[in-house]
Amino acid sequence: MAAGVWSEAMPVRKFNLAVSLLAATLLAPSLSTPARAAERRAIAVAPGPLDRAIAVLAQQAGVDIGSAEPGLSRVTTRGARGRLTAATALDQMLAGTPYTAQRLGGGSFRIVRRAVVRQPVAREPQPKPRHPLTPPPVEVSPEIIVTATKRATSRLRFPGALTILRPASTVNIRNDAANGMDEAIAATPILQSTALGAGRNKLFIRGVADSSFTGPTQSTANVYFGEVPVAYNGPEPGLNLYDVDQVEVLEGPQGTLYGAGAIGGIVRLVPHAVDLSGVSANVSGGVSATKSGDPGGDIAGMVNIPIKAGVAGVRAVGYRVVEGGYIDDIRRGLHNVNRVATTGVRLDVRVVRASGWTIDAGVVIQNLTAPDLQYAERGMGSLSRASLLAQPFSQQYFLGRVVVDRRWEDGLHLVSATGFVHRDAESRFDATRPIRPDAPIAYDTDERSRLFSHETRLSRAKPNGAGWLVGVALIHARDAYARRYGAPDKLRDIVGVTNRTLDAAVFGEAGIAINPALTITAGARLTHQRTDGDPIAKLKTTTYIRGLSSTRLDPTLGVSWLLTPTLAAYARYQSGFRTGGITVAPGVGRVTDLVRDTIHVGEIGLRKERHGPRGLSASIGASLTDWRHIQADLVDKSGFPFTTNLGNSHIYGLEASANWVPLSGLKIDMAMFLNETHVADPDPAFRRQVGARLPNTPPFAVSGSVGYEWSLSVDTHVSVDAGWRYVGRSTVGTQAPLDVSQGEYGSTHLGGTWTRNTIRLTATVENLFDVKGDRFAGGNPFALAARNEYTPLRPRTFRLGGAIGW
Repeated sequence: MAAGVWSEAMPVRKFNLAVSLLAATLLAPSLSTPARAAERRAIAVAPGPLDRAIAVLAQQAGVDIGSAEPGLSRVTTRGARGRLTAATALDQMLAGTPYTAQRLGGGSFRIVRRAVVRQPVAREPQPKPRHPLTPPPVEVSPEIIVTATKRATSRLRFPGALTILRPASTVNIRNDAANGMDEAIAATPILQSTALGAGRNKLFIRGVADSSFTGPTQSTANVYFGEVPVAYNGPEPGLNLYDVDQVEVLEGPQGTLYGAGAIGGIVRLVPHAVDLSGVSANVSGGVSATKSGDPGGDIAGMVNIPIKAGVAGVRAVGYRVVEGGYIDDIRRGLHNVNRVATTGVRLDVRVVRASGWTIDAGVVIQNLTAPDLQYAERGMGSLSRASLLAQPFSQQYFLGRVVVDRRWEDGLHLVSATGFVHRDAESRFDATRPIRPDAPIAYDTDERSRLFSHETRLSRAKPNGAGWLVGVALIHARDAYARRYGAPDKLRDIVGVTNRTLDAAVFGEAGIAINPALTITAGARLTHQRTDGDPIAKLKTTTYIRGLSSTRLDPTLGVSWLLTPTLAAYARYQSGFRTGGITVAPGVGRVTDLVRDTIHVGEIGLRKERHGPRGLSASIGASLTDWRHIQADLVDKSGFPFTTNLGNSHIYGLEASANWVPLSGLKIDMAMFLNETHVADPDPAFRRQVGARLPNTPPFAVSGSVGYEWSLSVDTHVSVDAGWRYVGRSTVGTQAPLDVSQGEYGSTHLGGTWTRNTIRLTATVENLFDVKGDRFAGGNPFALAARNEYTPLRPRTFRLGGAIGW
């Protein structure tokens, strides 16, 4: 028999699993023998669905693995790596699942459900008991593994607050291209964002928000694609989440593991890895209709092709999304001007060497265009404004990455990741003066960002959150910010800025299990950084002004205490910082030095994991943040942007989340974030803002959803879901003219899905009650002084979609 995956005779209704796995048999390279079952081989099986993982192991180990169990595709395995025998690899893959492996003759294995010991029943007739003598078998839920910690850690034992979002696991994130960072933000109140538009938004985590405008400062939340950062300075680039496996949010500063800039937390986008076990593909698409707006649509596709089974393969993704506009410009007589189009491709290659090395290389290319901004003005009619000029935005984004991975039998794990980012963005604002409303004035910005990043680390993970990690990191970033101002046909250059940053660091972390229940984690990062700058009138420069060099140590300390097998308490301290440098000062043609800001956070919490397919999974946590010399990109009363240190702040936060499955098919989710934050000890230029809240941080936000799934037949399933979220009141900035209210709205979602085998049809309604809430009280900085700008929620939108996979 060829090495691969097989199935015993079974009823037709259970045969779909065998059909999905038998494809691996066709690619089997050799015959299986008992000797091969006992032979140690280089095994590299990635975490993922258990049925596919079994197929990959069968190919790599050269053995036969069969099963008649129907639920393998719905169980996630942690995978297996190292020079292992087939039996050892199976033990690793099946640990924490309701299945086990039986050894058969001829070097073959059968996957079966773990046996449940039952009490013997007397042969003599007995009165029928009211309750079973033994409880029904308990299915153990697979452990959720957090990879953003840089050494695989179970979510239960991670000493800190975190949120994990997976497509189709929440009502907001779907398995199609109509799926971006906005959907992830709507899924949890821990994430907040501005609403200038895709590619221009600033992302905030747990209330650590500096300002509403983008400029040369680092974001308070770093975004990673796999192992590499997507940017160093500026806004979140708005990458599409199609074919992304999960989104991991590490809350609070991550200075020890991620270095400068991660003062609010980390958002890590984890893409699906190349599958070396078989060919697969998926095509999805949809059309949408927005009330009083233009229609939209999306189409996407994925193809995964093993070049040589178990050795090399490629995975390609492509998508295009058009969001129909819904804002009218009554002065120019135009309707639905805020259309957004996003086009992107991703290509990944994986090679697994016989020696155990795995090499992943890939590129991400995404272009985004928006012919106009998405704000409206009060007093101009519903969803309308009056502008003399169009205010377009475009972004061209490229990310390249190479990741080398090696795991040894003794648990050592080496990762070396290198990334390169190339981002260009152009935008225009209408700077026409109110005193001369018929004389158009334009303000153009041109941003050029280049980022090289490299990190090599060695780790060893042990049970109960124990283990260690050491690494080195290097970042070289260049960010140019050029500006032009004047009549559209007579623009003149005004002073911008270019910063060049070199960041080198060594870091380490160790977790020590005092006993099986108590683990203490400690670590630190030593960073040497220098930022050189140049005030420029054009993008090209070679005459940098030498900046200040700084060497900084960022420590961390965490504790995880397992109270019961499914309940753990945690406590954590962490610090972080953002670099300073030359930046644009208030007024035209001025620059100044920016002082770096620092942050220190302490937090405590409880986390409970569900044991089995039903029950409650929940967490609750409290945090205290001390933020000094806050860096902020602001605008003056005339609308010109500048950057400054605006003061200090304390943030008190309380968060909670729950996922409850009271019965099979029914799922209820809830999450909330409550915070208190005020600016204290402001810099002299901002005395009037004492006691003001930090911008874009509503004191209360909550989201909830309920979903139910049932089966019409063995291969046909239907689900319905409903969700609601509320965003409290916040302001655009801390002082006039930016102290304008926004938020205080709720939004409702409805959805339904019909699935038969690999075919899926979906229908959704967003903003069911057509709420006119204000997501962001801004848009054009040169019109902020009028205090009448607002960014409305997208009106009620219907979407019909479909997907097919093979």
